Amino acid sequence: MQGGIPEEAPGVIVYGNLNVDIVVYVETIPERGTEIEAREVHEGGGGSAANTAVALAKLGVPTCLLACYGNDLLGRFALDDLKREGVNTSLMRRVDVPTGRVYIVVDRYGERTMIAFRGANNAATPEILKDKRIEQALWIHVSGGKRDIGLKLLELADRAGIPNSYDPGSAAYRACEEELKLLLKYTHLLLVNEKELDSLKKRNLPIPELVVLKRGSKGAAILAGGEVIEVPGFKVDVVDTTGAGDAFNAGLLAGLSYGLELSEAVVLANATAALKITRKGARASPTLSEVCAFLAENEFEDIEQKLLRFRD
Repeated sequence: MQGGIPEEAPGVIVYGNLNVDIVVYVETIPERGTEIEAREVHEGGGGSAANTAVALAKLGVPTCLLACYGNDLLGRFALDDLKREGVNTSLMRRVDVPTGRVYIVVDRYGERTMIAFRGANNAATPEILKDKRIEQALWIHVSGGKRDIGLKLLELADRAGIPNSYDPGSAAYRACEEELKLLLKYTHLLLVNEKELDSLKKRNLPIPELVVLKRGSKGAAILAGGEVIEVPGFKVDVVDTTGAGDAFNAGLLAGLSYGLELSEAVVLANATAALKITRKGARASPTLSEVCAFLAENEFEDIEQKLLRFRD
């Protein structure tokens, strides 16, 4: 058992989308109505919540995924993949809808363009929240998924005194204001990028007191009570940015689970995301040992030493 978290506890519960990703690597994104050849094709697990859960498990944090998968071959593939990565799948539900999938095109700069089919993810109902183990979580994280269920889960966490976090993703500029207003009302820690935060502000939506702003190669910033704390990122060779934000979220939650200060946890998040983007695939996040070595190489031995006792 890693992380000093009791065996009987469900650890971190992550709710949201589970997908299978079909990733096509190309030199450049084709123009409409044209054809190009792919350099490489990769199929693997995806979905923001599932990616975060896998990344957390790789970092040694006991993690349950709360999601739906289809009664099809892709669903069985996705479920087996999560189990291999060490994610607890006992809260997941199978539905008679095709498993979600995302078609991703990655150009030579590592930037991605995506087409999503939500499938089983949209078949989730409030029934999945009736398991009493949810109220035993040490942390609840909502990333995508159906917003009505995300709201009930954040509200449950707030009522039960369980710390929670919310990454709205594209919902920050696509969801209706009333939905977002309620979701943000119960959010303890908001995880967003600059575009998402700007959208929330322009729509005059309430911003939680604690925000971690993901800024890509520029690192991250902690926004707390009017104070801004900048946390620089790491320079690495970019191969594939798919899943970078999910890896960041996992690094941050892992750091907090291991008792790091928030600023230290953000350093861990930056490092986790940096290592992920040097590899292909949304689930190519690093292990705790790999992150520790990377932190030591980049003169963060103090944080590395705090994490060493949790490493394999």
